[in-house]
Amino acid sequence: MPSMLSACIVLYHCGDEVIDALESLQRADQEVAVYLCDNSPEEIMAEKLAWAYPGITVLPQRGNIGFGRANNAVLPYLRSKYHLIMNPDITFDPGLLTRMIRYMEVHPNIAVLTPRVLNTDGSEQYLPKKQVAVHYLLSGLFEEAGGIFRRWRNEYTLADLDVRRPMPVEFATGCFLLIRTSVFQELKGFDPRFFLYQEDSDLSRRILHQHLGSIVYHPDMTVTHRWSRENTRTFKGRFRQMRSVFKYFMKWGISW
Repeated sequence: MPSMLSACIVLYHCGDEVIDALESLQRADQEVAVYLCDNSPEEIMAEKLAWAYPGITVLPQRGNIGFGRANNAVLPYLRSKYHLIMNPDITFDPGLLTRMIRYMEVHPNIAVLTPRVLNTDGSEQYLPKKQVAVHYLLSGLFEEAGGIFRRWRNEYTLADLDVRRPMPVEFATGCFLLIRTSVFQELKGFDPRFFLYQEDSDLSRRILHQHLGSIVYHPDMTVTHRWSRENTRTFKGRFRQMRSVFKYFMKWGISW
């Protein structure tokens, strides 16, 4: 019988934080078919996890094929009604997935449900955003300068809004999103041309552009994300990020 929920975590040189993520899935009061797409097959982490958690399915890739392409590797296996895409550094309470599914069952027009994402100290990461635009990207680079850059940043991340009820948004973060499997399959997953960064922006935009449903941010659904932005501060990370932004604008047109 098809399961109600499946979940995919992409591994790439992961540390022990993935154990906490799997423990969250194990403790969930909703049965989950868990897939690990391993982008670092030269390591034995996935083998250790498969031994420790016998119910999971490991899908070794030929190398680091990127976040979106690795998530797409589960498409032929999915038989669920809902599919969870999550990072290996996410944790959440046991009842979260059931609450999210129930909400989507009551609201069949929702294609994606995205939660409030918190840092480990309880502060908010403000990940629901508007769609990418040049001035919003500049706000991220020069936010510390304050003034108009800070205003643009707050506008981009909806940080100035006192969101207390579920609301439609233009973007769902790829670190944790619950999507109807039928929608993910219709889209054929992420656009594989985005190796890392902006693949979630593109997925969100395609959902809205093709009228497959709404993207809803629910502030009462919360997860904790051990987020590190160090990779985007290196030259390689910054270059990879800007290359993805360029691809995004080439696909959708530049929005100033």
